[in-house]
Amino acid sequence: MATARPSAPLVALVVLALVVGACAPAASGRPTASAGGSEAGSVPGASLGGSAGTSPGPAGSPPACPATVASPVPALGQPGWWADRVFYEAFVRSFADSNGDGTGDLRGLISRLDYLNDGNPATPSDLGVTGLWLMPILPSPSYHGYDVTDYASVNTDYGSLSDLRALVSEAHRRGIAVILDMPFNHTSSQDPWFVDSQKAGSAHADWYVWSATPGGSNWFPNGKRFYYAAFGPDLPDLNYRDPAVTSAIDAVAKFWLTDVGVDGFRLDAAKYIVEDGPVTQNTPETHAWLQAFRRTLATSDPGALLVGEVWDTSATSASYVPNDLDMTFDFGLSGAYVAAANGGQAWGLAGILNRVVSLYPSDGFGTFLTNHDMDRLATQVAGDPARMRLAAGLLLTGPGVPFIYYGEEIGMSGAKPDERIRTPMRWDSSPVAAGFTTGTPWEALSADPSSVNVADETGNATSLLSHYRALVALRAAHPALNRGETVVAQSSDGAVLATIRRTPTETLLVLANLGTAPVSGETVSLVAGSLCGTLNARVIFGGSPPAASLPAPIISSSGGLLPYTPVATLAPESVTVIALGP
Repeated sequence: MATARPSAPLVALVVLALVVGACAPAASGRPTASAGGSEAGSVPGASLGGSAGTSPGPAGSPPACPATVASPVPALGQPGWWADRVFYEAFVRSFADSNGDGTGDLRGLISRLDYLNDGNPATPSDLGVTGLWLMPILPSPSYHGYDVTDYASVNTDYGSLSDLRALVSEAHRRGIAVILDMPFNHTSSQDPWFVDSQKAGSAHADWYVWSATPGGSNWFPNGKRFYYAAFGPDLPDLNYRDPAVTSAIDAVAKFWLTDVGVDGFRLDAAKYIVEDGPVTQNTPETHAWLQAFRRTLATSDPGALLVGEVWDTSATSASYVPNDLDMTFDFGLSGAYVAAANGGQAWGLAGILNRVVSLYPSDGFGTFLTNHDMDRLATQVAGDPARMRLAAGLLLTGPGVPFIYYGEEIGMSGAKPDERIRTPMRWDSSPVAAGFTTGTPWEALSADPSSVNVADETGNATSLLSHYRALVALRAAHPALNRGETVVAQSSDGAVLATIRRTPTETLLVLANLGTAPVSGETVSLVAGSLCGTLNARVIFGGSPPAASLPAPIISSSGGLLPYTPVATLAPESVTVIALGP
């Protein structure tokens, strides 16, 4: 949404506390990782069949690995196609301007698709994302578009329906799915539906929530009546108790899916759809409406993705999956990633990871660092390049379906008000517009050094952009990073998060040193789990020494991991990925 929200840091802290629950607090400040660590500072492991903090038993004979065949990846249009993808959130107004009027548009976005993915896996010059979330592109009186005046058209600032069809076609040709941001909870107060609804007895009289008296907060006067608007007087809530409203929205959704060819929707403010008196969030009626909406779309488009914005605790967000929606965004995990990059201790993130993966199906939650409603990551980590790289590593080696906010991959900064976290994309180092437009940008550029841009970072193997490209390519090459189970293992150092990502055909060990000092002699163990067979080890991302010199892990008879030191030293604020295989 573009309307008033709690501040991002406050939300992150509140949600973090709600999700972590009983985890003990870390020491104040940003601790430095010790060389060897101590048992008191270790990260508790999540075992399958064992208890955290218990030493693994004797090796015995490891369980034999069953014969397995890799599961086929669902094609676009089939249910579950999103699980193996990395999405990119783009604000069209700020991405690329094709005609020099200072406003980004669909043709500009088409011209930059090769930057996102050129369709050739062998080329290293693209970001490699395979999903594209477009913030609202519908007609609207505002710059942000979350107050819609026509659900079945394109904002003329951005182009035409023909332009959007061309974008979808060109994206699909490159292997990129396209989802549209749909604010179905409310419209603009200038929407013809709402204008007509103000007339007693009109065709749209019951399409909004009206009352003779205000029912509490967020009720606004209109003549002798009041209307409900959760996000402010310019965004009146639709009344989904009127079947005609649902029928209209069903028709809108089918139009975009079948006529234009998009692949799904991000449902804005999904937890607010139907109010129940003074209860305005997460009502049973909202769950029921979403379930019916999903069933309706499934009759003609069973592969359409529905991902909901449920800005709430992880447990509440997960209650919408899988019956109501295919995915929701997990805001608690988002806050935990940023806090871990800033904090240097692994206990908080370990606890949240354990909680989140227990609540959702593996493809049922979207992960992210920041989005269009939050201060940008670069600002939250005080512009520290190492912390930005670390946060990216956590996101793109972690569970769920990752979403990257545009500009995050080059380190753009920005803090509220909202316009300043949605500034034009920086394509090169040219002054005033940074390659975004040949005219004057609709909003001034972010307050970053001129070196923060795509062109300069593309030519630098150590840049943040190159780091993102490598991480996205790593994720695309390894199914365990997409669909794999996630088990937090026991770590000997409190600064190190050790996770095992595993499918029946692939096992990866991910070691994230969140501290500002190297960690030597890091030991990882797991009481019991689903590991099997005799394994070797090789580094596939980050770290040293060369892969050939890694010691082999020993699997216990309970499918756990005996105390294992794979590498001599973990670099500070780094992510190392080790493939464990026969």
